Amino acid sequence: MPRAGEGLKTMRKSIVLAAALLAATVPAHAQVAAPAAAQTAPNPAQVFARLSDAEIKARVEAAIAQVTARPEAVGLSVAVARGDKIIVERGAGFADLATRRRAGAVTEFRIGSVTKQFTAAAIMKLVEQGKIRLDDPLAKYLPDFDTGGRTVTIRQLLNHASGIPNYTAQPGFGAIAAKPDLTAQDVLKLVSGAPFDFEPGTGWRYSNTNYYLLGLIIEKVTGQPYGDFVQNRLFKPLGLTRTRYDSGDASVADRALGYAFDPATNARPLADPLSMTGPFSAGAIASTAGDLLRWQIALTGGRAVSAASFQQMSGSTVKIGQGDAAYGFGLMVDRIGGMRRIWHNGGINGFNSVLTWWPDLGLRTAVISNSEGLPSEAVEQMIVAALTSDKPLPPARTSPQPGSEAALRTQILGMASGAPDYAAMTPQMAEVVRGQVAALKPLFQELGPLKALIFTSVDLNGVDQYLAQFANGALLFSIALDSQGKIGGSWFRPVAKP
Repeated sequence: MPRAGEGLKTMRKSIVLAAALLAATVPAHAQVAAPAAAQTAPNPAQVFARLSDAEIKARVEAAIAQVTARPEAVGLSVAVARGDKIIVERGAGFADLATRRRAGAVTEFRIGSVTKQFTAAAIMKLVEQGKIRLDDPLAKYLPDFDTGGRTVTIRQLLNHASGIPNYTAQPGFGAIAAKPDLTAQDVLKLVSGAPFDFEPGTGWRYSNTNYYLLGLIIEKVTGQPYGDFVQNRLFKPLGLTRTRYDSGDASVADRALGYAFDPATNARPLADPLSMTGPFSAGAIASTAGDLLRWQIALTGGRAVSAASFQQMSGSTVKIGQGDAAYGFGLMVDRIGGMRRIWHNGGINGFNSVLTWWPDLGLRTAVISNSEGLPSEAVEQMIVAALTSDKPLPPARTSPQPGSEAALRTQILGMASGAPDYAAMTPQMAEVVRGQVAALKPLFQELGPLKALIFTSVDLNGVDQYLAQFANGALLFSIALDSQGKIGGSWFRPVAKP
């Protein structure tokens, strides 16, 4: 699965080698293993239902304590609700490492692509008012955007079914990402005239361009800046006092800074700068975990948009891969361990987030991390496991998964020769590697012979980390094996030659 994926994470420090089920389609950190408790507990809903509020708080605290002790942790915003009652709402760790300012319940974190829920709801507000129709063509509102003569509808933008390529994945985006006065013209010229990923309505691929265009449509129809519209029509009426369109204003009180993470040294430098006019309506909102749950409660309860509109958002879906996973309007819908999940996540420089409603459990969870090395979904997984099983959280694995070193060594040698062992990979991974091996072969040949492969750690997702030392450099590898011992995910990034 991609670590530096299709969210708004830019200036990537890792190069994706291969991916799991939804490679290069879902936002950063989107694929999460089913919570262990959800797989083994016979009645996870009953386990959760019988917990008192105090027990819920204690179990969540135990998970937070285990996570924040890890070297990659900086700060967290965490909230948990049963039904429509928020039981846990708190910050943990640090909002600012330099000043040692702690993260609290009202500390604002960037949420990345969870922004798309708000953009989709804003569109549905306009649909309810009769100002937009879901099957209107994009050209009705933005006639200057080049679709190559294709008809793209508002619905297809909402579903990521337009085929319009992702501007944040274009080679030129990294060069302009930090430009403070980044304009819509700057952004859209990255994809203007580019080949579509597929013909509109015939496929699915996650593309931030879809939601950037939706923000421009909102501005065109309302005559207001996107940030003003969501503030006046969503944040303020719903009492979301710690949610805002993030202009990048450093004077905002109690905001979290975002950090990168170097697993080779455990360093946590500030993340690469990013102009927030780039993410725009695809990822520029800042919030807290508590406000995200308040938003979700309002959205699912018919207060953010009508009940019929929410049914459209969650029910008008496009299949996004194998199994029952589907994408609605700013919402992903699937099952984990048999439990229904309606959710979205986000990744943006220095931050990642996840907001989930578990209808079968009566559980709502929101987690935001300001460390690129600490995935919010993995934290959420621990919390859900703690709340749906009476077994204590297991200690984190510290030794490598059996077979991971041999599998990685074989893969490295195969990439260098240009003939990887595809039989040792899952089908999804093999498909991705086939598309990348020609480009990666020269890189591995330039590195020279592999001198040493050193296990370094296991990340919070249970993925093994190795330092690969070559004659002419070094790479930090992550590798995940499936239950049959096949490589299901592998990615690397360069490190200084030891």
